[in-house]
Amino acid sequence: MIEEIQEHFDKWYPKEACGIIGIVKGKKEWFPCDNLAEDYEDFILDPKQYNEIRKRADIFAIVHNHPGGSSDPSSNDIKHCNILGIPYWIFSYPGMDLNIVEPEEVLNPLIGREYEFGVTDCLEAARDYYKHYFNIDLRERAPYLDDWWEKGHNYFTDEHIAEWGFRKVEDDPQPQDLLIFTMGADVPNHCGVFIGDDVMFHHAVNRLSCRESLYPLWIKYLTGIYRYEP
Repeated sequence: MIEEIQEHFDKWYPKEACGIIGIVKGKKEWFPCDNLAEDYEDFILDPKQYNEIRKRADIFAIVHNHPGGSSDPSSNDIKHCNILGIPYWIFSYPGMDLNIVEPEEVLNPLIGREYEFGVTDCLEAARDYYKHYFNIDLRERAPYLDDWWEKGHNYFTDEHIAEWGFRKVEDDPQPQDLLIFTMGADVPNHCGVFIGDDVMFHHAVNRLSCRESLYPLWIKYLTGIYRYEP
C-alpha cells in the first residue's frame, strides 16, 4: 500500500497529494483522490470522490503529504482531523516518514479494530455496537474457549442468546437484529449486527472490524436472526 501511496504522491508533486484508506471486507484498501486546493501547501479532498468511496468502504484514515517538509501536522491538519473524527496519516515527501494523528474524538471507534479472540472479536464487536448506537448493555460473556466449535461446545444456542435479551425470529432481518452464522462447523461460530440494506457490522477472524454486505458470501452461512426484546 505504501508504494501505491508514494506513486500517487509522485504524480501530484510539487502539490500536496491526498487520498483515503478504507476498509473493504475487513481489509485496508488505498483510494487515491484529487486535491482541489489552489494553494500548493494545502489539500481539499474532492467531495464527490469522498462520497463515492464512503459508499464502497468504511473510512479508516485521511492521507496526505507535505512535499519538501516534515510529517508534523499543521494547525489546519489538527483542526480538520478533529472535525472529521477520522485519523490523519501525514507523510513527509520524498522521505515518506509517517505521522499518524488521532482525532480528539473518534467518529466511529468500532471500525478498523484488529481481531483478538476474547478482546476484540465478533461478540465484543456486537456488544460494543449495541452499547455505542443503542445504549444497550448486553451481559458480559462467560470465559469462552477459542475455536469452541471444534471442541464440542456451542455458545450461540437459542437459550444462551436469550440471556442477552434476544429471541429468534423467522422473518427477514430488521435493523438492530443480531445475526448468527455457521461457517465450516457443525455449530454457530460467528455473529454480526444487521444495519439495513443488506449490510451488517461484524468482526471476522484475521480481518478488521467493518460494515459488509450479506451478499454474496455471508448470506449462505446465516443460520439465525435474533431480535432484542428485553
